[in-house]
Amino acid sequence: MSHVSLILTLSGVDRPGLVQELAKVVADNGGNWEQSRMAHLADRFVGLLEVMVAEDKVDPLCAALRNLPDLFLTMHVDRPAIEDHRGVFSLELLGSDQPGIVQKITQALANAHVNIEEITTSTEAAPDSGAPLFRARMRLTGGGDQDEIRQELEAIAHDLMVEIKVES
Repeated sequence: MSHVSLILTLSGVDRPGLVQELAKVVADNGGNWEQSRMAHLADRFVGLLEVMVAEDKVDPLCAALRNLPDLFLTMHVDRPAIEDHRGVFSLELLGSDQPGIVQKITQALANAHVNIEEITTSTEAAPDSGAPLFRARMRLTGGGDQDEIRQELEAIAHDLMVEIKVES
C-alpha cells in the first residue's frame, strides 16, 4: 500500500485539548503525525501539520478532520519528496524592530537562489531599554558561495543596524 503526505494548515479558536483532539483523529484514521509547527497567534490557534497516511485512508481522514469543531482546515495531498540537505545553513538576526527587515533579507536570499526551508520570527522587548527587538531564525538551502551570501547579508545588516549570524 502506498502512502501519501497530507499537509494541513489550520486555524481555530484556541482551547485546551485541541491538539489532543487533532492527534486522536489522525491516529484513529491510520495517520502518522510526521512534523508540525503550531502556536497561539493573535488570539487564535494556528498550525502546519504533515501526516503520512495510506492512500485509501486519505478521504476518511480528511472527512474526520473537517468534523472538528471551530477548526478551519486547508488540506493538500502530495507524494513525499526526497529531501536534499546539501548546502544547509542557518541565519539568525536580532535588532531594532523596523518595517522592511524581512523583505530586505529575503530579497537578498532570493537573489542568491537560496531557499528558505523554515523561518521563525518574533518581537520582544530589549532587556535594558524595553524597546522592541525583532528576531528571526531561518534554515536555508541552496544558493551559491556561502561566503558571498554572508557578505551580502552583513552589508544589509549594517544598513539596517541589526546583528546577523550565518552558520553552516
